[in-house]
Amino acid sequence: MSDKQNETHESVEDQLDFIQSANNLRGVNRLLTQVMAKQKIQALIKEENLSIISDAVMDLALAGDGDDDENRLLAAAVLGRLSAVARARDSLVFARISELFDSAPLPIEALADGDEKYYAALSFAAIEADWLVDYCHKQSVLIDTSEKARRVLLSIALREAGSLSDYWQMNQLALTGLGAIKGGDTRYKRIRRITTASSEIVREWQGEVGVDAGLALASWFSEIVKSGKKDVEEEILTNILDESLTMLLRIIELRFSHALLAPTYSMLDSAKDAFGRQGWTDLLRSSNNMNKVRTSLKEAALVLARQGKTDPDLMEVLSIAYNSVAQVMPAITSHFADARDLDPETKAWWEQGGKVKQSQRNVSHQIGNSEDQQIGSLLINVEESKMVMEKLERAVVPFLEISDPPLAETVKKAAGSYSEIALAARQLATMRKLKHMDDKGKILEYNPLKHEMLGGHQLGVRKIKVERDGIQKEFGGKIKVLVKPRVSPAD
Repeated sequence: MSDKQNETHESVEDQLDFIQSANNLRGVNRLLTQVMAKQKIQALIKEENLSIISDAVMDLALAGDGDDDENRLLAAAVLGRLSAVARARDSLVFARISELFDSAPLPIEALADGDEKYYAALSFAAIEADWLVDYCHKQSVLIDTSEKARRVLLSIALREAGSLSDYWQMNQLALTGLGAIKGGDTRYKRIRRITTASSEIVREWQGEVGVDAGLALASWFSEIVKSGKKDVEEEILTNILDESLTMLLRIIELRFSHALLAPTYSMLDSAKDAFGRQGWTDLLRSSNNMNKVRTSLKEAALVLARQGKTDPDLMEVLSIAYNSVAQVMPAITSHFADARDLDPETKAWWEQGGKVKQSQRNVSHQIGNSEDQQIGSLLINVEESKMVMEKLERAVVPFLEISDPPLAETVKKAAGSYSEIALAARQLATMRKLKHMDDKGKILEYNPLKHEMLGGHQLGVRKIKVERDGIQKEFGGKIKVLVKPRVSPAD
């Protein structure tokens, strides 16, 4: 039917009769478009009419052998159009949606315009199918300019992923489709649109961050900007960077503890590598969001400093964000200006970019943190040896007194020397106000800043078991960990 013929159906009854007697979906789609444009759609879909129209659309989609893939994709667009105006009754529209696709639909670009693509994406949001996640990721990359459709597809993908980390890892696999776009400028305009859509849905996400979200974002970013950037406008690259930084900041908004971990900011290192030294310098100058990231980093440094901690990895991230350690130093000094509760040595370490010389250490402490750490380590070692030495003196010495008296005397002296060393270690620890953390054997949440993992740091570990206790000290009313508990994965 022509558009002119559709326009002759002015009454709701005529419109409903036309839909029920139609022999193709295009005519139905045109009629619904016209009725929506005239703002008369609510009268058409009132009461049971909504179900009647939805059933008619499904019947047309499945007409004949039901193997017309283009017809099924169009049906998804028509149903999505209805759902957009059905408000709380969209469940009636999608009552039979499961019948529409046995496998992945045609590419969404096969539809006529941006509106059809958007409405089809709304229908996909109501579908549960094995092909859905992969389809949404791939189509979000292949869509050219229908931004509303792209956003819905990525929203579905994030919903199904369940966490930001999993979403970025899954989406990264679809980014290979960018290689088919010829011309750096054209490709990076598409990348900007994808990054903007991702940033928009991530900003609205209220769910889980996931495991190693910062590393996942960094890997995703490396993939999306890995192609050549010759002749690409700086404004486009700045937009891509800023939208990606928005996603980094969202990780911190959702889980502030991630702000204290250097791997959270791994995207900065990926960006510096991708853009090159001069490109990174230019983008730091033009970025609108880098100052927000810098503030987060400075706050993280202040939190750690108040705990009496230093972090070379976080200092390295700061140097990337500021482009040099020389620029980090005045920024940290200014940020720490009102923090009067900091350990002088720790404060100096941060303010001098992690390069405090031995001669610059605060001499008011006759015994510093490094000596306390050694005393703490000694205390742990003598405590762990206590049971062995007691058994040696109690069980082995009596036997040796019978079989080898000279050796028995040697063992007695060794046990006595151990007791003296242990007593001295305990006295030193008491004088320096060192205490056990009493965590041995406990199952705790893994924090790389507080725990020493046997065999080195492991990604993805959440629960750990404390194998060796740690040593802590109260300093200025705050507890400082001097010897980290040694832990192993409990999962």
